[in-house]
Amino acid sequence: MDPQWLAENQDSVTIIDASGNLDDFLEGHIPGAALLPRESVWDTVSGVSGMLPDPEIAALDIADAGVFQDRPVVVYDGGNGLWASRVFWALEYLGHSRVHILDGGLAAWTAAGLELSAEAEVPARGDFTANPQPELIADADYILANLDNQSVTVLDTRSAGEYTGEDVRAARGGHIPGSVNIEWTQNVGQGRSFKPAGELAQLYDQVVDQSDEAVALCQTGVRGAHSYVALRLLGYQKVRVYDGSWAEWGNREDLPVEQL
Repeated sequence: MDPQWLAENQDSVTIIDASGNLDDFLEGHIPGAALLPRESVWDTVSGVSGMLPDPEIAALDIADAGVFQDRPVVVYDGGNGLWASRVFWALEYLGHSRVHILDGGLAAWTAAGLELSAEAEVPARGDFTANPQPELIADADYILANLDNQSVTVLDTRSAGEYTGEDVRAARGGHIPGSVNIEWTQNVGQGRSFKPAGELAQLYDQVVDQSDEAVALCQTGVRGAHSYVALRLLGYQKVRVYDGSWAEWGNREDLPVEQL
């Protein structure tokens, strides 16, 4: 979604600022946007950081931000789209069917010459409730059960150093056996926007068939969500995020690891 369309249709959508920082929000945000607390979609569960909270609890926070079940939602952030992507995926997982991302985020909005607001608007509470879609999420058991499944591609969106095991951010470094490394930064083109579909297709079509399934992971499920969005933009229908990601896999001695 582009800034001009959003500017012309603000009254017909709910706008969510996914930056998660109140000070940044008050410095300037898209008029009418509501700030969604980061912990609404990213929390520590059973000692693993980066997990989705309980769906019912997450849905309460999302409704408090003014999200309605049948009203389109446009998500953005003030950075490079990582947190907007995390919220996009969380909303789809929780059952919202009309979620969009402002391509390029706040930077694209200001580059288009559109005004910002410094007012902390209090949105009317929405009626959003959780209806989890289990086909959009993966856990360690799911990945373990599909390690030899040629129709499931585990997509590691971390840096090359993390993937090879040189950059260790858990008890163990390395990657899930058989996983493919395409760093999330390769999704990004000019101005923090996603690359054109043709370029993204060249990146992904060679490793994930459209009829197969992809499971995206990173360290804590944020970078993985960015690649989830990229695949969704390309029309992939079977995409999951492993929200435990390396924060879980790399710290569990019972799970297999490869290093290069």
